[in-house]
Amino acid sequence: MMTTIYVAQPQTELRLQSQQLQIFQRQRFCFAVPLNRVKQVIVLGQQPWAQKAVNLALSLEIPVLYFEPNGQCVEYLKPSAEPAAYLEAQLERSHEITFVRDMAESLVRAKLHNAGVLLRQRSQEAQAAVEQVLVLLGRLSDDLPLAPSLPVLQSYGETGRSFYRAALHRLLPDGWRQYNRGLAPLRRLTELGVALLSQRIQLVLREYGLDEEIANLHCDALVRPPLVCDFLTELQMPLVDALVLDLLVTQQIGPEDFVWLGEGLFLSPSALDIFVQHWGQHLASPIWHPVAGETTHRDCIELQVEAYAAMVLGDEVVYCPLLLMEKE
Repeated sequence: MMTTIYVAQPQTELRLQSQQLQIFQRQRFCFAVPLNRVKQVIVLGQQPWAQKAVNLALSLEIPVLYFEPNGQCVEYLKPSAEPAAYLEAQLERSHEITFVRDMAESLVRAKLHNAGVLLRQRSQEAQAAVEQVLVLLGRLSDDLPLAPSLPVLQSYGETGRSFYRAALHRLLPDGWRQYNRGLAPLRRLTELGVALLSQRIQLVLREYGLDEEIANLHCDALVRPPLVCDFLTELQMPLVDALVLDLLVTQQIGPEDFVWLGEGLFLSPSALDIFVQHWGQHLASPIWHPVAGETTHRDCIELQVEAYAAMVLGDEVVYCPLLLMEKE
């Protein structure tokens, strides 16, 4: 089993000894992981000890995701990679109009579906504003076959997303109402979760021999690799948004965990630690997959990438996105 190492506490140090990556906390040994089992290192903090951890991981060609204490992703560092095994197959598929269109529409439909399911599951009572958003999401989904181009298809997804985000804010406790500038707490935690999920997706894509620069829906993405953005379309709501909403609604992360600085609202280091802990638990928690049945959130990433690889290679003719199951 591959391991992700989180460097979050002050004075955490990584050391290499006998092909093992050892973790020390304030000069005291904590645990060790065989080097060939370390999948990635996630570093939270800008202090000198954090930079040393980054440098060691990179020298060992271990992918690193680096965060400031407030949750901002300040640097994504990755070792050089060999050309993807299925690059030529992806390029061929990218010229097939029907393949690209079907994949793109499938992803947007999954996005709208998952948004609606998440809102229904988390809404304690019928709220008029939320009900209106659910109706809008349904109409957008019905109209997807009529979208004349990929940009229009994307606009349907973005329209649904903007209304969905506003509806999520209405599900938060009253104590959050003062933080309504750009839905700051939701946005801040979501950005953190998306950064963590994005790197995991990218690592899985490499494992399956796929080039992350060749996509179907987000062909012109700039912030993240296009194919990673495609998978975020269907995976973000089940894997990130559901966790963020639960942490805020149950106030495991509360208003006091956000601090206003000159440039905006930031997450405290202790709350960042809480989020990382719950992120790992959430990935290991069960979810119902439309094809595989009961599995974990973590395994859903590999299942979807594997399904897409099968489509690219022509082993499958239909792609089944990750659709949240409606609870009775």
